[in-house]
Amino acid sequence: MSTTLPQHDAPHYVSVDAWLKRTGMSRTDTYRKLGEGVLKAKKIGRKTVIDFRAGMAWIESLPNAAIITK
Repeated sequence: MSTTLPQHDAPHYVSVDAWLKRTGMSRTDTYRKLGEGVLKAKKIGRKTVIDFRAGMAWIESLPNAAIITK
């Protein structure tokens, strides 16, 4: 299942909860990647929004999983 949207349909910024739902990442890993600067975010008042397109580009840059079956 692909979590990517066509770039023209993808929102530019999403809430942390929307990011978690769309990517399946854990909240802990998301905040860890934000702290490392891997994911980019903005603050709007108390709300954190994640740069969705940049985040998806990062996910796409990750190596493919090597699934080993027995």
